[in-house]
Amino acid sequence: MTAQLRSELLKLRTTRTMALLMLGAAALTLFAICVEGISPATGKLAQEQTQRELLSAVTSGVLFATFAGLLAVTSEFRYGTIRPTLLIEPRRRVVLMAKLAAAALAGIVIGAVSVAVAFGGGSAVLAVRGVDFAVNGPHSLELGLGAVAVAALSAVIGAAVGALIRNQSGAILALVIYAFVVDAVLFAAIPSLGRFLPGKAGDALLGRPVDHLLAPGAGAIVLALWALAFVVATTLRISRSDV
Repeated sequence: MTAQLRSELLKLRTTRTMALLMLGAAALTLFAICVEGISPATGKLAQEQTQRELLSAVTSGVLFATFAGLLAVTSEFRYGTIRPTLLIEPRRRVVLMAKLAAAALAGIVIGAVSVAVAFGGGSAVLAVRGVDFAVNGPHSLELGLGAVAVAALSAVIGAAVGALIRNQSGAILALVIYAFVVDAVLFAAIPSLGRFLPGKAGDALLGRPVDHLLAPGAGAIVLALWALAFVVATTLRISRSDV
């Protein structure tokens, strides 16, 4: 398992995909910070809730972390490198667990980059606008550590979805449809049900000031259960199907 994990981490380090995803996460986070920091009036920007929404730009990292996990798996199926991987390590569950662990670590890195950009960029925007930082310690901790945790779990879910669907284009399309259609529409229509979706559970873990979300602790449990469900489904599929 250790050797296979080192191999998976080497793949992530030696391809441009991971670096591009980190740059994309940083750029989108900074863009969201600028938009959210410039739009409101100074008085409103001084309010803690507005600043929490400003720093919620860390969710950009969550999306890119999910893509990191998905691409790490689907790229192997797309280019056929999964076959030599399984020839070297024929125990499929070992390969899968190594890929999931590598995806989680990639998610942690992307999440940490997004947090650094969000808090650094947010503080700079507030300083330029002449507004004091009003987010208290517990909420800052939720946004910071929560974003890293959500990114890690989301990367695991992305890797699991990639292993389930395998077709890279199909997996990306499914992820985009879920993120921008299913998650938002179901939560808007039936918030009591939609808040249990992975995306909204992640928002809850971040402590976002949005009505009808779960408490941060409950959000963490729900998101972890989603990740576990996808891992179990993926384990069953990879054990019973050809590659």
